[in-house]
Amino acid sequence: VTSDAQVCPQCGETGAPGATFCEACGADFAGTLPSIVGPSCVECGAGHDEIFDGYCGNCGRKQPAERDHLVEVIDGVAAVTDRGKRHHHNEDHFAIGLVGNTMIVVVCDGVSTTDFPEEASLLASAAARDSLIAAIEAGAIDIEAALVEAVAEAQVAAAGVEQTPNGEGPASTTIVATVVRPDRSDDQIVSSWTAWLGDSRAYWLSEVDGEVAVTQLMTDDVIGPSISRWLGADADNTIPNIAAFEHDAGGRLLSCSDGLWKYVAESEQLAELINRLDPDADSALDLAEALVGFANHEGGHDNTTVVIAQS
Repeated sequence: VTSDAQVCPQCGETGAPGATFCEACGADFAGTLPSIVGPSCVECGAGHDEIFDGYCGNCGRKQPAERDHLVEVIDGVAAVTDRGKRHHHNEDHFAIGLVGNTMIVVVCDGVSTTDFPEEASLLASAAARDSLIAAIEAGAIDIEAALVEAVAEAQVAAAGVEQTPNGEGPASTTIVATVVRPDRSDDQIVSSWTAWLGDSRAYWLSEVDGEVAVTQLMTDDVIGPSISRWLGADADNTIPNIAAFEHDAGGRLLSCSDGLWKYVAESEQLAELINRLDPDADSALDLAEALVGFANHEGGHDNTTVVIAQS
């Protein structure tokens, strides 16, 4: 070792003369760590340099991945997705948007028995959301046509996910996309348009006699226990079903994956659950987190995504 070599204060590795940071661990040779250094182990507190491929080399604990629990909030819209307790990866994803007073909500549930379902759900949800934002910003009047185009863009995104040779099959995902906006001629009325393929759901929550009532805005594409329509390279028919409704202002949209609704499959059951939770759910985010928490409490057998949009 030459006299002008740098010795890392964090890991002890030797660096080139004049180097300002350690190429082994990223530490600053002045003795401070850069902001890109990862967190310590959530179980034993071992340093970031003990974390390898998502696991702690000291205690073996799997570290939380970015998608294990994701939250996003924009004005009036709160989205939560969670890995649950039984899956190793979160194959759900959401995408939300706001254009003026028009809300856009997309939920996708990657099909676990296909290659890279987590990529299919991420890319498809973002593609649909971005397509709808562009259409609405351009002044689209025909929301149903905009939804058909958005799902077509989502199909292109999902079908483009790389397939593994001899793998499980082309990446696939469900989709439910909803646009909600006040009626242009009556501010006491809110209109919603929902497009879907598969069994991710959209509901409308309204107040009736002081309690929440739930209306399902679509019907599942299922045959027996399996979905009959989806997005992906092997999908036969990707033209979505579309349903349009008018609602009294002040209601809420609830979109979710089957990680939630399979515990409360009937609208009446979901309404009963929300009425139990609502006193403690003061905001859209509170309710979304409470519903995800309920699914995990019931066993967390699947990934769960919940989006609440307040009209």
